[in-house]
Amino acid sequence: MCLQRGFSLLELLVVLAIAALMTSLAVAWLDSGRSSVDQALDRLAASTLAQADLARHAGHLRGLRWNGQRPEFVRRQGDRWQVEAVALGDWPKGLRPDWPASQTPALLFTPDGWARPGTVRWRWAEGGRRWDWERSGQLRVSVMP
Repeated sequence: MCLQRGFSLLELLVVLAIAALMTSLAVAWLDSGRSSVDQALDRLAASTLAQADLARHAGHLRGLRWNGQRPEFVRRQGDRWQVEAVALGDWPKGLRPDWPASQTPALLFTPDGWARPGTVRWRWAEGGRRWDWERSGQLRVSVMP
């Protein structure tokens, strides 16, 4: 009669697969702990820089405006602003900039860079963020209390 000592290769592979599954679930859970506001502003910042690059390389006037409920990107088409389809995902309720809703963009991107340096403050119930941008295209983001 042969006495079995230790674990078989199959048992070890099953344990490793379970450990890998638990690790991936833990990482996914920790990442989802980020605020939806943080995620929305990160997506908006990345899209803003992408729109500024598009304006620079394509030679179009583009901008970012607030429509009263969410930000939207626009492109100058003749004598009016045309809304550009940019996927920003769900916009959190209560997250607003410090500029009012308007048909004209508050941030304007030109082929030479951003039209003018400036600051915008994004506010929500738990805090805020401040965006400072330079004409060169640099965007600095800082957390406000």
